[in-house]
Amino acid sequence: MDKLTKTKDFKEGIDRIFPDDSICTVKTEDVANFLVPNIMYIPFNQIEQIKEKLSRAEISAEKNGDDLPLLHMVHALLIYRQGQYEEALLRMKEYEDKKKTAQDDFVQACFSAAKGACFRSLGQKENALAAFHITTGYFTTNPTQLFASYLYHLSLYHIAEINAELGNYQTMLTQQEKFLALSQSSGNVDMINRALNGIGRAYLGLGDFKNCLKYLQLAEQSSSKGGNVPFIAKNQHDLGIVYYKLQMHEDALEYIDRALKTRENYKLGDAAISSHILKGRVYLEQANTEKAITALKTAESIAEDLKINKKLCEIYKVLSTVYEKNNQLDLALSYYKKFHSINEILNDVNTTQKENERVRETNTKLNQQKNTIGKQKIKIEAYASRLVDANIQLQNFASIAAHDLKTPIRITNNFVGLLSLKHRDKWDDDDKEYIRFITKNMSSLSKMIDNLLSLSKLDQDLPDLQTINTRTLLDEILNRLQNKIEANKPEILIQDDLPNIEGHESLIGQLFQNLIDNTLKYRSKAIPKIQISCSPAKERNGQKYVTFEIKDNGLGIPDYLQEKVFELFSGTNGENSNGIGLSTCKKIVSNYGGNIWIKSEEGVGTSMFFSLLLESKLQESNSNHLELRDH
Repeated sequence: MDKLTKTKDFKEGIDRIFPDDSICTVKTEDVANFLVPNIMYIPFNQIEQIKEKLSRAEISAEKNGDDLPLLHMVHALLIYRQGQYEEALLRMKEYEDKKKTAQDDFVQACFSAAKGACFRSLGQKENALAAFHITTGYFTTNPTQLFASYLYHLSLYHIAEINAELGNYQTMLTQQEKFLALSQSSGNVDMINRALNGIGRAYLGLGDFKNCLKYLQLAEQSSSKGGNVPFIAKNQHDLGIVYYKLQMHEDALEYIDRALKTRENYKLGDAAISSHILKGRVYLEQANTEKAITALKTAESIAEDLKINKKLCEIYKVLSTVYEKNNQLDLALSYYKKFHSINEILNDVNTTQKENERVRETNTKLNQQKNTIGKQKIKIEAYASRLVDANIQLQNFASIAAHDLKTPIRITNNFVGLLSLKHRDKWDDDDKEYIRFITKNMSSLSKMIDNLLSLSKLDQDLPDLQTINTRTLLDEILNRLQNKIEANKPEILIQDDLPNIEGHESLIGQLFQNLIDNTLKYRSKAIPKIQISCSPAKERNGQKYVTFEIKDNGLGIPDYLQEKVFELFSGTNGENSNGIGLSTCKKIVSNYGGNIWIKSEEGVGTSMFFSLLLESKLQESNSNHLELRDH
């Protein structure tokens, strides 16, 4: 355990930075360098004592006319450490309001990191991201001061974490891997532990349980040697989540109980709520509704005492589900109403008369449909209906727009052709080059319109999923691309045992064709090599997904462009690209609940990864095999 957790060493450190209470003169950087990097290691029962010393130091500084902004920032972090996030924000705002002049950029960067941590704990993602980006925008490299370095690392960590909350797990993984390398180079044990844990949870989001457990266990080993107590409990909690996802309920409960014991012993009430909720979910999965209700009611009591609406929202929703399964419909409805009420507050919904009327109408329908607790279903159906209408209008608009746009292009092409025939004997080489340039660009514009129309049609209603023989489909696609294949003469290697998948042959075919076509379009001078392979199936959200890889030895994509390749009109591959092809690929994969991502090195080549649904029969076969093994 870190030295700071030992009472003697901690007392010596405090005596060193606060040498004389009667005078209360401190060196600001000494205070910040001692307390900020170790903020999560400070014994909880010593925080009030330190706050008192800081208050006296601040009063002394004001009397002397000194400006010690970092003391105020440290004070706010101590309040944050106690779980009083709004109070910490108020503390920083009070200081900023008192200042007659604007803070310098360095101080603002430090304050922004502390604000970001508070905003994130309050569930205000956008405010948190904006604050953390101010910090990372100022500290473009690792600062030399210990406290500033910690705040820079903290901001990088939280930005990756917010990406996870937004579902951007591949981005989170990339950021956490870079964060781990940075933390290891600086030797900051706390940040190393955070990075290992973050990589583990990124793999969890991607459905890779093997790597997820590997990194969470590495974080557990690392934190046992030098971890702060809240982090140790968090990692235990996260291991509980993984085992819960794997349906290894006893292992999940063991880790949850360990996390709870730590969190309750150290009065980490906010964090303890999450563990009680998770415990309730595990018991619910085991159909033990009595224990599930006990765990969730405990979480409810703590959250109500602490007035943490974000957690209450989750608790009320799960309790509604538990009571519904227990056939206690009145209680289920009551808790769903509580959930909806807080959820509306969290989403900052305008409480206009029209909105109130809509809520009343929804509640009327709920009371008429107690057997199904229909509120959420009604909202989803209403939203889906609006989306269908909007999509139909959009598709009609896209078709009309495409026709109207292509008509002048076609006419222009025809007149250019006539002009070329009429004066072909009079034009010099430059004139002919101009005509070729016009014709080429009109053709590109026509193709772009066709691609946009195809992209808009991806939202149309599709028939039921079909079983697709992946190898047969690939053979058909290669046959379609035969002219390009003959022109480029690539070496194509396809894995022998590609599994059958589920989807729609036209869309999956377009996905594979776009990606294979790119490998030929953006080839290097070397003989093109294309490898198509598939990794074993992994479960996510109750369904099995297989991950395909299409690897080439082409031009590759620079690091700074890789996150943009799937954006519409990104044009990251130069003038021959409009960004529609890969945007279409992303939309196709998303339609089936899968993910698509890229790994590329400029001048070496690119690997495109994407996950698709495994054939249902294979999913059932795998499921039966797992059940037999578990018994």
